[in-house]
Amino acid sequence: MDGIGGVGKTTLAQHICSHQRVRSHFKKIIWICVSDDFDVKRLTKEVIQSFTGKEATADNLDSLQHALSNHLSNKRLLIVLDDVWDDALKESGQCWKRFCAPFRSVQEGSAMLVTTRCPNVRDGVRTMEPVRLDGLDEDIFWNFFKLCAFGSEESNNDPDLEGIGRRILPKLKGSPLAAKTLGRMLSMDLQASHWNSILESELWELKQKETEILPALRLSYMYLPFYLKQCFAFCAMYPKDYKFEKTCLAEIWAAEGFVEPQGGVRIQDIGSQYFEDLVARSFFQKVNGGYVIHDLLHDMAQKVSEHDCFILRNKTDFDKVPQNVRHLYVLHNIDFDESNLLSLCNYTKLRTLICNNILRSRLLFVMDHWCTKLTRMRVFCCPAISELPYSIGNWKHLRYLEITGRCMLKRIPSTFCWLYNMQILYAKKCTVLGNLPGDFGKLTSLQKFESSRS
Repeated sequence: MDGIGGVGKTTLAQHICSHQRVRSHFKKIIWICVSDDFDVKRLTKEVIQSFTGKEATADNLDSLQHALSNHLSNKRLLIVLDDVWDDALKESGQCWKRFCAPFRSVQEGSAMLVTTRCPNVRDGVRTMEPVRLDGLDEDIFWNFFKLCAFGSEESNNDPDLEGIGRRILPKLKGSPLAAKTLGRMLSMDLQASHWNSILESELWELKQKETEILPALRLSYMYLPFYLKQCFAFCAMYPKDYKFEKTCLAEIWAAEGFVEPQGGVRIQDIGSQYFEDLVARSFFQKVNGGYVIHDLLHDMAQKVSEHDCFILRNKTDFDKVPQNVRHLYVLHNIDFDESNLLSLCNYTKLRTLICNNILRSRLLFVMDHWCTKLTRMRVFCCPAISELPYSIGNWKHLRYLEITGRCMLKRIPSTFCWLYNMQILYAKKCTVLGNLPGDFGKLTSLQKFESSRS
């Protein structure tokens, strides 16, 4: 299934997967968000985890594929690969063939559904006639645009705005995402001068490929207030399809210093309002269990924050980290060794480090070095850990600390009490053994502390 970004490919695929006839036909539906990094080993692990509910522990691709083939043997499955890019066709198509090899063992009647913006991917992987999604029909699209811009399918009894809206409409290329995002932005200011400035923007004249960000989305971002721009751009550090939780993200924004104080209102509550504002403007979409950012909007966030935010997926990515990176997300990869992780000490402007799936033994080894070198840290999230290093006292700017895994935290060093800027401390699944440091009460900025006490 192919079409321009934002035309509704993922939404249609989700509707297909939720249809009762589809669910009753297949034993299992596996959904994988692929994006522009077609790493066969990573994707194979994700398929195994989706099918079994358990993380794959093997690291050799042959072993992983053998295990996957055994899991899938004689099972009737629907495998959905969402947002596949032309990286899947590298090595003259051998990469794609290698990924597909374990699926030969599935039962007859199984199917694979691929969504893509790239015509060459469509032509390179299809085994039957593809489904091309074009934009919505003009009349339906116009009614949808009015709903987004005016809150109803009426034109707000303003012939000037209706005329301008009619001229904007063809520029949106029938994309529901473009109509919703730009329409919500226009609804914030129903002045004809504002609408005309959007209509006459030079961004509409930029030539673009089907795979590129729509001008309507660029405009919607450009017209955000600065405080919402930096909050949204920060989200580029998270992987595509990441499920955000409003309270948690608002607390992190506050810890980063993105939230402007307003009288006596709690700064985290202001951050929550920022989040609601971005939801109202369609920069976040509500899904089961949280909120997600559409992959096209995520692409835009990555574009505007390419020097500030980075995601480490593979060992080769360590050579691509921007020198002045501020926010870093480390995805789980067993190939990452201590030397890779220690190299992060070179990025002394780091303010955010999220590494929820690093092996505990490696984290214990490198964290002492991080605490010594990365002294601007404000937000740190890590997996289960048995102790915090004495050097954590160097992180005097730290405002948000989250330990995500289940563990026995043997001790909290006395130097932890030097973190006088600490606002949020989550160790929800950790049992804190022994007493807290005597000076714990000196953490006067601490607003929330959640843990399992022994």
